[in-house]
Amino acid sequence: MLTGIYQSIAILITITAFYITDCYLISRFDRERQAKGSGRSWGFTLLALGMASLVVIQPIALPSLGIHTDAWWGICIQGIGLMLVISALGLQVWSRLHLRQFYAERVEIQPEHCVIDTGPYAYVRHPFFTALFMLAFGLLLINPSLSTVIVAVYTFWDFTRAAKQEEILLSENLVGYTDYMARTPRFIPRFGKQLEDRRYGR
Repeated sequence: MLTGIYQSIAILITITAFYITDCYLISRFDRERQAKGSGRSWGFTLLALGMASLVVIQPIALPSLGIHTDAWWGICIQGIGLMLVISALGLQVWSRLHLRQFYAERVEIQPEHCVIDTGPYAYVRHPFFTALFMLAFGLLLINPSLSTVIVAVYTFWDFTRAAKQEEILLSENLVGYTDYMARTPRFIPRFGKQLEDRRYGR
């Protein structure tokens, strides 16, 4: 099992890739926004960077907060975590490319806002949040420690709350969003049912 500085390097590379991709996509689609300002929320960004710093530093500064094993399955668990993180990065990009200028790190209605139900949004209502959950759980498998447990719990709590707030706002302001909510799960796709619905045009 990778420990100490190797864990920190793996986590740092992961978070850096996620953050750089995030910054690029926001700046790219900010040019298409008709709403005031950027989709970036610096309060959220600073909070995320603070949590990321905690998770990166902990394996070196406070290794006693983590769980380590020399058994073969330890590196397998970390490998699964790495695959989850890579999948989360792919889902992040896929989600942003479909949502385009309508993404923002806050709950808002933009001019000409409409329901997006293509790409990953055909399967779940909040694929970007799903990507963040996958990232948090993947990091927990790479570094099973108290710090990553805290970050993961906060991530699940905060973005579940944000999703509910967003759904209230969108269902009150976007034509068709209530119907979209009725046929599309929030975070976890129901592939069998959705494929059947598409096949029979439901």
